[in-house]
Amino acid sequence: MNKNLVVAILSLMMVAALSACSFGGEEPTPEPVVANTVQQPRVVSAEAFVVPVKESNLSFETGGRVVAINVDEDQAVKEGDVLAKLDDATEQAQLAEAKAGQAQIEAQLAEAAAGLAEAEANLSKVKANPTQEEIDQLQANLDRAQAALAEMIAGPTAEQVGQAEAAVRTAQAQLAEIQADARAEDLQAVGARVLQTQADVKEAQQKYDEVRYGDPDDVLVAGVALEKATLAYEAAQADYDKLVNGATAEQIATARARVGEAQAALAVTKSGATAEQIAQAQAEVSRAQADLAKLLAGATDEDIAIAEAQVETRQASVESVRASVEAAQAKVQSAQVMVAKRQVVAPFNGTVGSLNIEVGEVVQGGATAISLGDTSTWQIETDDLTEIDVVDVQPGAKVSISVDALPGEEFEGRVVRVKPQSETKAGDVTYTVLIDITSGDTSRLKWGMTTFVDIEADSGIPR
Repeated sequence: MNKNLVVAILSLMMVAALSACSFGGEEPTPEPVVANTVQQPRVVSAEAFVVPVKESNLSFETGGRVVAINVDEDQAVKEGDVLAKLDDATEQAQLAEAKAGQAQIEAQLAEAAAGLAEAEANLSKVKANPTQEEIDQLQANLDRAQAALAEMIAGPTAEQVGQAEAAVRTAQAQLAEIQADARAEDLQAVGARVLQTQADVKEAQQKYDEVRYGDPDDVLVAGVALEKATLAYEAAQADYDKLVNGATAEQIATARARVGEAQAALAVTKSGATAEQIAQAQAEVSRAQADLAKLLAGATDEDIAIAEAQVETRQASVESVRASVEAAQAKVQSAQVMVAKRQVVAPFNGTVGSLNIEVGEVVQGGATAISLGDTSTWQIETDDLTEIDVVDVQPGAKVSISVDALPGEEFEGRVVRVKPQSETKAGDVTYTVLIDITSGDTSRLKWGMTTFVDIEADSGIPR
């Protein structure tokens, strides 16, 4: 077909089409095209590590030689456990000395407090009215003193003289009995007893001889009977010898002395009280009367002032000793601090991650000795976010976690904290982000495992 003809036909078709449109009325309004404005969150990826929910690098506050390590790596410990110790012989001696000093001063304080209580009780007693019991007691003292004086003035009674005379007669009779020769009937009676007990011994000896090689129980019974018979014979013989030999010079002298004492007592009883004794009895009455009168009159202003002064003195003593106690307590606390500086103590419940010391090693204060972590819960920590990445990371952001050592296992988490201060790593400014694991099996995780995290960082600005 001719090229010009084709062009002409096409031109006619376009004109026809335009004409058809013009004859059909208004032009149709095209449908608006809606743009997709849903913003997808930006993801920040970084390398991270498995860490305990709480961890601490523990060290001694002072240097010294390690003498004890009480834990092993991977061992669970409780808050307050002593994990390791340095040589603290000097510090322990100082602590013991401080405690001994504290105990001594506290004893002095107790003594001073007791003295104060006594002085306060005395002051209360001085100010208080006398009780009926106190009055009755002093009245009884006065009655006894007056009765004793009246008895001295009245002289001895017939009964008292009779008792003294009877005592003389008894002593004289005992002397006469000792000095008298033995009577024939007494010798005969005691001699018969000697013969009888001697016969009893022979009979008991015969029975013992009959059973001595037989039943042990029979031997025991016979032996006891022989012993009793022998003792009875020895006692009878001693009585007989005493009758035959008569009293010794010492026994006679003792009996005579008793007679003399009884006669002297009789003389004193008959003569009555001396002027000196009556004067002493009158003095006792006067003292008892004065004591009762003073009690009934009550305390004087001077008595109260003296009692109050005693209380003030005791109070000052207590305050002085109490200050010494506080100083002693401070000394003990200081010694305890010095002992504590030579120990590593667990600050929380956890598991020992690493031991960096050995027994016998000399360590410096402040150097990490033991790493401790609370591995009851694992977290993920990354310090690999740049200032450009971290600016849109907020607490609560979702995190996808993968663990190098556990391929195929998926974990999810949420950002719990973004440390506000940066660090410089290899010339780059980086920030640390801490992540809680919200899903996934954490039972196989280990401290320090490498992970990778994808953190949703929604800045609100399309990128």
